[in-house]
Amino acid sequence: MTVKLKVYSDFTCPYCYLAESVIQRAAEGKDVELEWVPLELHPFPSPTKEWNDVKESWKSSVLPYAKELGITIKHPEETSLPYTHLALQGYIYAKEQGRAQDYVKRVFSALFEEGRDIGSKQILTEIAEQSGLDQDSFRAVLDSEEYDRKLNQIREEAKTENITAAPTMVIGDRKLKGLYPQKAIEKAIRCGIRDEKMQFCEGDECY
Repeated sequence: MTVKLKVYSDFTCPYCYLAESVIQRAAEGKDVELEWVPLELHPFPSPTKEWNDVKESWKSSVLPYAKELGITIKHPEETSLPYTHLALQGYIYAKEQGRAQDYVKRVFSALFEEGRDIGSKQILTEIAEQSGLDQDSFRAVLDSEEYDRKLNQIREEAKTENITAAPTMVIGDRKLKGLYPQKAIEKAIRCGIRDEKMQFCEGDECY
């Protein structure tokens, strides 16, 4: 029995960045259909997170988690995080073109390893080309009302399903809100396949 694993994620959420590789390893070799769903946490014109808002959680949880997982991560040099609307529009297009996984990895790396501005059309277009996407088509997507509508529709659907934080994993009728260890995700997948119920406490997340 194939179990569907939906992961609601935003590119400026460090827990989403850390969870990306953990979820991939947890799903490896199992009968899992993995789907990444864009969750825009701070749509314009609402303010994005400032460094002062997150520095304590960064020191107390993000960096220790990253060290434990062997993942390189650094806070972007800008004092505030970029808006992700364009990057998430690009993700929808990358998914349609079968390049979603490569695009996701490169956008996360650009922000949390290289400190690049993923709110920039130029930088996103460079990432798209590196991910195997056509530059001209991708630029058109960033300016497209169609993909703007698609992203807004996904946001409204997430609200309807009461998805308010990233990362949130949905396995069958179970929701795992926050960053979980690989073994916990594997257990949830096994229980999803067996259609058994589980209860979880909340993990670390971004709002």
